[in-house]
Amino acid sequence: MPIFRVNNYIEAYRLRAQCEDIHEMAARPDKKAVTEFVNRQILASIQPGPEDFLVDIGCGDATLLRLACTGTPKCVGIVGTLEEKRRLESAFPGLRFLAGEAQRLPLESGIATKIVCNATLFYLPSEVAVVAALREMARIARSGATVWVGEIPEIDESVHYGAYQGASMLGLLWHLLSHNGIRSFAGMIRRCLKATFGSDRIVLNSARPYHGGPDKMVALAERSGLRLQTYFRHKDLDSQGTVVDSRFRYDYIFKV
Repeated sequence: MPIFRVNNYIEAYRLRAQCEDIHEMAARPDKKAVTEFVNRQILASIQPGPEDFLVDIGCGDATLLRLACTGTPKCVGIVGTLEEKRRLESAFPGLRFLAGEAQRLPLESGIATKIVCNATLFYLPSEVAVVAALREMARIARSGATVWVGEIPEIDESVHYGAYQGASMLGLLWHLLSHNGIRSFAGMIRRCLKATFGSDRIVLNSARPYHGGPDKMVALAERSGLRLQTYFRHKDLDSQGTVVDSRFRYDYIFKV
């Protein structure tokens, strides 16, 4: 039965790279319009130009790079695994991708003028790792560079939304029955049956996402060599396509 048990987001994204739909790498299932909206918002805020060197850390399905590449020819996407890198290179041969951790970016110092790290930092395993990633952004940035750090939740969203974060299939079924009711329970039973015959797969991810409010995030960033320009609530699209403020996530723009 293709049931995968992982305890970190690197492995979860390694599995996403194997999905038939490349948009799965953006971690927004069935929300391609939201992914494009978010990335257009980022580009409108940082305004990369033809002389910029744009680095997208955790570039997902490369939507931001694809939107930016015509006006910003020097750009590179960073992904966590070689599987993601190969998948993106195959799909988008005109773009450049590198595999490496946010805490140890595979780039030389002082080269980037625009840096984006959206919906990525909260996947890191600890505050120590978050600080290391922020310091790496400062290291690769040229003086005067703009750094976007986005979608940082101020609370543990997995707890708030009652997400299951264990490694047991029986535990997941009990969780769905207890928290979501018989319909969700029955739906997962059907998925288990499909997985048995190879037409579906289930990923059990026991990793806990990082979270921190604005005061904490600004303090960590400034300690890492980034200077706050502004921050604001992240904007999203609801199910009707209306622009709304996120309940728990913030976006930050820093300078170097």
